[in-house]
Formats: sequence, C-alpha cells, structure tokens
Amino acid sequence: MFATIQNRTAGTGGHHARRFAMLGLALFTMLAGALAAALAAASDDPSTVREKNGTYDVRATFVVSRPASVVTAVLTDYVRIPHYMPEVQTSQLIERRDDRALVEQEAVARFLMFSKRIHLILDVQEAPQTIAFTDRCGQSFERYEGSWSIAEVNGKTTVSYRLTAKPRFDVPGWLLSRLLKRDAGVMIERLRAEIAAR
Repeated sequence: MFATIQNRTAGTGGHHARRFAMLGLALFTMLAGALAAALAAASDDPSTVREKNGTYDVRATFVVSRPASVVTAVLTDYVRIPHYMPEVQTSQLIERRDDRALVEQEAVARFLMFSKRIHLILDVQEAPQTIAFTDRCGQSFERYEGSWSIAEVNGKTTVSYRLTAKPRFDVPGWLLSRLLKRDAGVMIERLRAEIAAR
C-alpha cells in the first residue's frame, strides 16, 4: 500500500506524499492522545470493587481543596443528602446522641434493566477523623457497613470511603459490581461539588 501511494504521488513532485505523511502523523498523534487520556482516566479511577462469596468490598479515595471541617459538615448533614444524591429519595435523622446518629434512608438502585429499592437504618458513629456506619434493619442487606476517613494536610483534605455489603436480593455478580463501581464514582463527583459549594 505504501508503494502504491509513492507511485501515485511521484509525478506530482511529492506534494501528495507530504500530505499523506502529514495526515498519517496527525492521525497517529490523535490516537496516541486518545490512548494516553484513556490510560490516565483508568489510572485516576478513584474507586475499586471486589467480590468474594457474595460480599462486595468498595473502596474510594479523593482529595478536595477544602478544610476537613467542611467535609465533615457535608458528610454528617444527613437530611440534605437527597438534594445532591437523587437516588437517595429520603434521608431522615431519627435520633442524635453525642457522637452517634440514627439515620433512615430509602434509595433506588438502577442499572440497565435492573431496579431495586433499598431500605437502610444506619447507626452512625461520628469521630473527628472517621464516620462509621452500620445498617441495623437488615431489610435489603445481610451486611452493610463502612466508613469515611478524613485527613487534612496543607489545606487539602483526603477523603477515603469504605463499604462492605452483602445483599439479600438476587442479582448477577457482574451487574452488582458495575452498579457499585458506577455509584461510587457518581457519589464522589457529587460530593466534590457539594463540598466545593459550602
């Protein structure tokens, strides 16, 4: 093919050959840029999901240019969660005592043709650098527990999220893994926006 292009362009003083070479270089540059962007996006993915014996472990970490106090205020403002997380239809603070809170939530998880209503009653323990939560009702999950860890260094705050969940409902493992990973990514982006707005 390269020889054919050379023969066709030889009579025009190499003008077309230079155009083909430039076009090829531009195409290569575009493809290389797209590949680099894809690799960067993959390496910057803030969340992971692992499954073992029907139990899913979700981890995510992100950094915001806001004080830890602001991050904590957002994460413990349970009533406001539906305002920036539409999938959480209701989030009610049932009780608060010192460093503990009881929060009832209703959410809808949707992915492709899958749709499931989730009910949680979260027992939340609030500490200066950690917010830990455990579902007490067991209606949607056999096990649902996790935490937020918050660390401020030089004006930036690193937020780490951990969730261990074992659902009571039947759903293919690959589907739930994708759903949990997608939702972790969406949650992080919405939390970033909410924290930035405070």
